[in-house]
Amino acid sequence: KSMKSPPPGVRLVMEAVCILKGIKPERVNDPATGKKMEDYWKPSQKLLGDMKFLQSLKDYDKDNVPPAFMKKIRNTYIPNPEFMPEKIKQASNAAEGLCKWV
Repeated sequence: KSMKSPPPGVRLVMEAVCILKGIKPERVNDPATGKKMEDYWKPSQKLLGDMKFLQSLKDYDKDNVPPAFMKKIRNTYIPNPEFMPEKIKQASNAAEGLCKWV
């Protein structure tokens, strides 16, 4: 949570966690293009700083995930070859566990 610029694998996993928890991204300027882009890192840091974060994952109602959330996860993250626990583990052991949770 204290990383200003996390490894891409950590960022990818936290984006998926934010989507499943209904947390909206911030709109920031892309340094490369100057255009607005969605950035989940600041909301992710707030989420990771929440003392009840782990409990909220345990209590997550996986049987009632909104269809829009599932569609985005299935279309964007599941097919992504970088979104594999083995690859994520190279960046962070904690993020590997979150990847498995997703």
